[in-house]
Amino acid sequence: MKKLLLAAALAVATLLTARAQSPVSVKYHGEADLGYSIGVGTWATGRVNLHTVQGVQITKYFSTGVGLGLDYYHEPEEGGELVIPIYLNLKGYLPVGAKVSPYFSLDIGAGVGATEGVSGLSGLYCTPAVGIRAGRFKAQLGYNVQRFSESGVGISMNAIQIKAGLMF
Repeated sequence: MKKLLLAAALAVATLLTARAQSPVSVKYHGEADLGYSIGVGTWATGRVNLHTVQGVQITKYFSTGVGLGLDYYHEPEEGGELVIPIYLNLKGYLPVGAKVSPYFSLDIGAGVGATEGVSGLSGLYCTPAVGIRAGRFKAQLGYNVQRFSESGVGISMNAIQIKAGLMF
């Protein structure tokens, strides 16, 4: 995980120095998303996602911020569990019009268990995704990797993630 965070920081630093020749207009960038993740693999558990990202738009091609979310894991036979993902969000845009931009997004950080069944558990949270922004609205499709570990035992709870939201 340290290598991934270092690589993300290097990517941001490279982009900033590459754009140093022209004036950079840094402005506030925020997002609010609602989504659903369809569990895949051995521990295929579906979950409802409510996330926000608060950060900066560095150029019309790049934004970054800190994300915080609530992921409600549910099973038909059992009660639900709540996990709080905390992550760095990197987003690269390819503007095709004044208000429309496809983008690539990467969320990397950690998920922390918040309810009794997952209390004390934490682990890697990573979601590469593609999406489209149209005005203030956005929609994205991604692959969520969520790993938990405790006492040397690891669990991967991966999912296909579909989210829609607002950018402001």
